[in-house]
Amino acid sequence: MDPRPRAGRLVPAALDLWVAALTVLLLWPLLTEAGHPLARDLVFTPHQPFRLAWLGLGDSPARAVPLDALVAAADLVVGGALLARVALVGILVLAGCAAHRLLRDAHPASRAAAAGFALWNPFVVERLALGQWALLAAYAACFVVVAAAVRLRRVSEQGRGARTRAAAGLLVGAALASITPTGAVVAGGLAAVLAWTRGTRRLAVAVAVIVQLPWLVPALLGASGSVGDPNAVEAFAARAERPGGALWSLLGLGGIWDSGSVPPSRGGVLGHVGTVLVVGVVAFGWPRLRRLLPEAAPRLAVAAAVGLGLAVVAAVPGGSAGVRLLVESVPGAGLLRDGQKWLLPAVVLAVLSFGAVTDRALRAARTRSPGLLATVGTAALLLPLAVLPDATRVVWPTVRPVDYPVDFARVADVVDGSDGSMASLPWAPYRLYPWGAASAVYDPASRWFDVDVVMSDRLSVGPLTLGGESVRSATVGAALARAGQPGGTPAAAADLRRLGMRWLLVQADAATRPALPAGYVERFRGTHLELYESADPVAPQPDPGMLRIATVVGTDALVAALVLVAMVLVTRDRFIRRRGLPAGMLPRTQRGS
Repeated sequence: MDPRPRAGRLVPAALDLWVAALTVLLLWPLLTEAGHPLARDLVFTPHQPFRLAWLGLGDSPARAVPLDALVAAADLVVGGALLARVALVGILVLAGCAAHRLLRDAHPASRAAAAGFALWNPFVVERLALGQWALLAAYAACFVVVAAAVRLRRVSEQGRGARTRAAAGLLVGAALASITPTGAVVAGGLAAVLAWTRGTRRLAVAVAVIVQLPWLVPALLGASGSVGDPNAVEAFAARAERPGGALWSLLGLGGIWDSGSVPPSRGGVLGHVGTVLVVGVVAFGWPRLRRLLPEAAPRLAVAAAVGLGLAVVAAVPGGSAGVRLLVESVPGAGLLRDGQKWLLPAVVLAVLSFGAVTDRALRAARTRSPGLLATVGTAALLLPLAVLPDATRVVWPTVRPVDYPVDFARVADVVDGSDGSMASLPWAPYRLYPWGAASAVYDPASRWFDVDVVMSDRLSVGPLTLGGESVRSATVGAALARAGQPGGTPAAAADLRRLGMRWLLVQADAATRPALPAGYVERFRGTHLELYESADPVAPQPDPGMLRIATVVGTDALVAALVLVAMVLVTRDRFIRRRGLPAGMLPRTQRGS
């Protein structure tokens, strides 16, 4: 039985309801309409097949490791439609609920204000509009990492068992953030910086290193550690959303490289107000935040400053040249190209500061009159929505689900489980579907069909077309280009067979129809998709090698086992404490709600 007073349990429940209400508002189309979200980078299919490339064993950089492998595993249980809803709702709810629980000693209204700002801020809205839900999972998990790091420091002088249980919570939070390499780097850095003390530094470093292994090991072992196109630095650098430069937009938690993800209000007066608000709450909320989170606030501020520096460096001439040099010469440095994503620690700091400055204002208002107290609390609660009133305008088109045409299932019936590979045409990584969203979407072919799918990885960002990072994709693209040249068809077909391309998938309703090489015969023709198969056998393609596979799979299995053990320890610890362990035996962060 929970020993806490009834009122002490009702407050966090009410705050959780506020988080749930904002989540429903942001994701309304996804929660009220059937289908799968399919817009921009938000791509879910009924059942995503598993392939070794999801573990980083392909020839492209491991940018979505181990995310795609986890999605493929989850799809076996729940399917893509339900998984999309569970994932997006869970991410937003976790961010808001973890934020207000970090401020458990503050006034309930200030905790509600922080929870609302955790969801309704430019960083979350812009990344959600772009469809990058995995980065938002890392953001939400950062609040968990902060809480776990605080607890680990507070038990640092206790026995080894207490430190181990606290470190288990830190590992679980960091692992949740580490479904992509960026999340692993940010969460690992936060864990090390925030939890570092004399008695905990080894545990903190161990957690930071463990969560890097799923992406770092395959990057070091194979071609997935190749260097990138330096022009990507300019394409993905933080940008100014309004007059004042990129730094001014970044200080307001915006500045994403994609203008289509930016709410229109960010380009006018409200955008300037938003930046002033963020700077103001961090400055004026700092004294109160130091009191609420004395162990975390100073170190979180350092991490936020470093993140802001990484975010802005590529947007300034001298810094841009340095980042370009790294990207074109150091494997894995392509992680630096999207500058704005490094704001993650700064967003966490701003959210907690907003709760702290609201708590400070409520304390002052409480000495004057109940009416003023209610006014201040209500204003703080609604302020994030007032400063960003058109958040749903950019989010809803991305999260609105669509129905896949039956053509996809028909093609799957033919190709699933077959040998050889499939090339997806037209040769571009993003598609515009007349039956889908109005914005281009990352080609869902690789996540739908249970066959090796090769696609173009040459991104077009504004006037720039970036060089790809997959040697095989470039070779297949060159062969397909020869098919459209006079007299090049026979040679193109021979090259494609040598490259293992048994299948050619064509988007029939694309604006331009690609030229097809001779020697491929039609196997399916639908309204939206066409499928062609090589009339002659294709050459088998080399696999990554048993040693490389064993090393990567073994590493992933070890990390997964450690995380599962950590989850068991955390669950057991929480169960024991909720059974009525005396509060005096608990670390301060675990008392109360």
